[in-house]
Amino acid sequence: MNNSNLDRDKVVPILLSEQEIKAASEECMTPLYLYNLNKIEHQYAKLRNYLPPNFKILYTLKANSNLTICEKLAQLGCGADISSIGELKAALKTGFSAPQIVFTGPGKTNLELATAIETGISIIVVESVNEARRLNNLAEKYGKKQDVLIRINPLYRTNQSCEIREQAGSCGSNDTNGGETGLKIQTIASRASKFGLDEEKAIEEIIAIESLDNLNLKGIHIFTESNVLDYKQLLASWENTISIANRINDQGHHISLLDFGGGVGIPYNSIDSEFDIESFGKELQRIFENNPYTYHCIVEIGRYMVGEAGCYMTEVVDIKESLGEKFIILDGGVHQLLRLSMKPASKYIEVLGKNGNYTQKVTLGGKLPTPLDIMVEDVMVPENIEIGDRLVIYNCGAYGFNHSLTNFALHNYPAEVAYSDGKMQLIRETGKIEDFFLNQKLPFAKNLEKELLTSI
Repeated sequence: MNNSNLDRDKVVPILLSEQEIKAASEECMTPLYLYNLNKIEHQYAKLRNYLPPNFKILYTLKANSNLTICEKLAQLGCGADISSIGELKAALKTGFSAPQIVFTGPGKTNLELATAIETGISIIVVESVNEARRLNNLAEKYGKKQDVLIRINPLYRTNQSCEIREQAGSCGSNDTNGGETGLKIQTIASRASKFGLDEEKAIEEIIAIESLDNLNLKGIHIFTESNVLDYKQLLASWENTISIANRINDQGHHISLLDFGGGVGIPYNSIDSEFDIESFGKELQRIFENNPYTYHCIVEIGRYMVGEAGCYMTEVVDIKESLGEKFIILDGGVHQLLRLSMKPASKYIEVLGKNGNYTQKVTLGGKLPTPLDIMVEDVMVPENIEIGDRLVIYNCGAYGFNHSLTNFALHNYPAEVAYSDGKMQLIRETGKIEDFFLNQKLPFAKNLEKELLTSI
């Protein structure tokens, strides 16, 4: 990738130059993550400018819970989407207020639900009637009436639904059914989901939840699509959500809040067009203007705000061949960047200082003692790549550090560096070996834990 050929924001730099990236890799040992906070601000501004005014933007902490990134988005005015007590604590520590926080996700324990009630977060999304009953009992115990949404597993999906794409082994791919755009929603009623309540049973489940005295049912949550680049695809899914909400209101159950989840995608190469957020917002506005019911809306956005802002840097430590196939061995690996079905996204790379043609096909492998540690296959690199070169994998700001096998083989955690307005700052130090022994107990060997930690 040649940054000089890409458009730059006229006010603040939203793309880092090769020199800036190289400087970060020289200041801190690889592997490391580098995040551009200016790019995050730019992405948030686009969402705020183009989504209709009845939308509240939440940052999804599971995408990247680094405290500096969370603080930046809290300062910009985001709310927070969390799914654990750990994420709740991170959100509160970085400036999100309790009324800005929504708790989503399946399998919430009584401890998690009680903590959410005590903290005073605005909305808890319930995934089943059983969960709603447990929450109601806890709310009664604390003398509170808790606002909730009910998550619905819809009868229909688009072909960009993450569950469909995971089944096909291509979740995160930018191929939308052979490149065809504007596809209609597809029926997949036979596809079960661990999330939410089935649409066919939604009304009876809503009636059950409405009978719980300490819960206040505000609306519904539907989230099925992942990393969609064709705005018409995502619009079809969100329009289906609105239709479901309308049918619920038609049957006398007043709901006024819709949580669409996320799904706004980013390209993982230099070819695909970016998501047309302007057209998407205009179409959404048209739909709401002609809708018989008025709704407040929530979006849970992670990848779109932080994905393109981050890159992962690693160094070539060995070059070898096996049965005619060339391997580039890196000092990183899937313990720091695990992409599973999104593995092809790691082809979006650059070798710093090597501006020649990328004509050599290789496999990028990490340093873990397992054949599973293949970061990407059939990726093109320069012919003159050599040991000691620094390699950059782009668009790793989301589902990078937070999404990996960090304890495999006990290699150190990578450092994290933030860029903002021309300045680089270390925001997480490279991990230490001692980190892996925190909270471990050795009751069979008195004082051995202390000796182990102090001897390293």
